[in-house]
Amino acid sequence: MHNEQDRLHALHDLNVLDTSPEPALDELVEFARQRFMVPTAFISLVAESRQWFKAKAGLDVGEASREHAFCDHTIRQRQVLVVEDARVDPRFMNNPFVIGPPRIRFYAGAPLIYKQQAIGSFCIINKDPRSFSDTDRKDLVVLAKATVAELEMSRARRFLLP
Repeated sequence: MHNEQDRLHALHDLNVLDTSPEPALDELVEFARQRFMVPTAFISLVAESRQWFKAKAGLDVGEASREHAFCDHTIRQRQVLVVEDARVDPRFMNNPFVIGPPRIRFYAGAPLIYKQQAIGSFCIINKDPRSFSDTDRKDLVVLAKATVAELEMSRARRFLLP
């Protein structure tokens, strides 16, 4: 069951919001763009009222309102969220990110699980609808797990090194 207070506690425990870019995470999102052949990939951390992008490729903004974030839906479940065509999905068809820029059509996001809480997601988006195979889902989960492992290592380095 989703408990927002526990989720936010885990997110803040990582101590990662508004930190500098990390090359390892930048490489993961760039790899995802190439692997899935999409223009945009990012690591989104979902805070109280915003989603903040720890790493991004093909995205010009550093954060966005949580209110319209696809990632807000992703963190409410434990499996990959796939939206093959946002224009026909009742959850997203009227979303400002669908009807206006960046005109999202396809979205896939794997939740980032830290301390048993979904603190964000590893996402890819496209301006064209597309399908997403079981292998694609598994690969996205691997990227999400690698992201969490790297975030945990970064947290340890920040606390252990002067």
